[in-house]
Amino acid sequence: MTEFDSVDLDFLRKRAALKWGRWQEDVISLSVADLDFKAPEEIKEAVIRAAREDRTPYGSYGGDPDVVEVVCDKLRRINRIPATPDHVHMIPGTMFAIFMACYYFLKPGDEAIICPGPVYPPFIHNVLNAQAVPVFNPLDFRNGLKLDLDDLKRRVTSRTRMLMVSNPHNPTGRVFTRKELEGIAEIAQEHDLLIFTDELYEDMLFEGEHVSLASLSDDVFRRTLTVFGFSKAFGIPGYRIAYIVTGGDFVSALKKRIHDAIVHTDTLAQAAAKAALTTGSPWISKLMAHLKEMRDYGVERLSGIPGVSCPVPQATPFLFPDVSGLGMTGKQCSEVLREKAKVVVMDGAEFGPPGENYIRINFATSREVLKEAFDRIDAALKGV
Repeated sequence: MTEFDSVDLDFLRKRAALKWGRWQEDVISLSVADLDFKAPEEIKEAVIRAAREDRTPYGSYGGDPDVVEVVCDKLRRINRIPATPDHVHMIPGTMFAIFMACYYFLKPGDEAIICPGPVYPPFIHNVLNAQAVPVFNPLDFRNGLKLDLDDLKRRVTSRTRMLMVSNPHNPTGRVFTRKELEGIAEIAQEHDLLIFTDELYEDMLFEGEHVSLASLSDDVFRRTLTVFGFSKAFGIPGYRIAYIVTGGDFVSALKKRIHDAIVHTDTLAQAAAKAALTTGSPWISKLMAHLKEMRDYGVERLSGIPGVSCPVPQATPFLFPDVSGLGMTGKQCSEVLREKAKVVVMDGAEFGPPGENYIRINFATSREVLKEAFDRIDAALKGV
């Protein structure tokens, strides 16, 4: 028996406030991007050790030196990004990076192109909060979720300031090819644009190769702000820990803004991050073997429902099926599932207009829970 064969629903309803805690006990939540599994023991033990070391005084602004050293080593070995400590900053979660990118780089009336849409909702929210305009470069759903670079070129205007990328892609699970990423980089170079890229799901691949945009060339490294994190692959979103890396001339000024906002990131969370990078490979291997089984099972179940079409994700713990064949939008479908099946999923329109005919399903749970959820979904949707 592995740690992924079952989940503790009583614990989840008590502690997983965003995903499970707000629903009644007869509801199954496949919504918020949280694993239903407890974190690796190695990470918990590292946090306990750090607490016993009394890591309570203020630390270094950019991150504890021992943690940053491990991060830089990983960036150079795995991501092929030529990072030094000056290029890296530990931050409280990837959402903070999205906020900082929009807050620092966008002015009212600027445009940020989401390449591609649909995309993780805080991309959209933070562009709007900066009084800028989100512009969507939609994925080609009819052509294998291909990135449409010709469409991206057409959407660049004199007001475009930034290209915003999610790779591996939330919510569809696409892993973009080196050629596609080179196309994004070429457009950014041609129009002198900043690239913001969220690579949070780099460890959660089933197929394909994750290529970091910032690794493509020195010029791309200088114009790219990349965020990596730990919350998804290691099941520690409550620790609020991630890191950004950039080779841009703006790095010192951006770091100063971060200092002014947070002083520095939590020292115990940084200990968790270091443990994830130094001891986490066995956990990831076992987790991904389980999630691949859940992915395949989920696709099989959805494919058996008339009117539902589900592409096979290359990465992430998400399915993003098209429900338009049921004569419903994603919002309508999510409401039917919540009311009739007591299963909570996400409305695809939350990821922007390109997602309005879709729902997002998080399959990072046990087979027992997933089977019960799909039994309910099947019964509810076959009855509409």
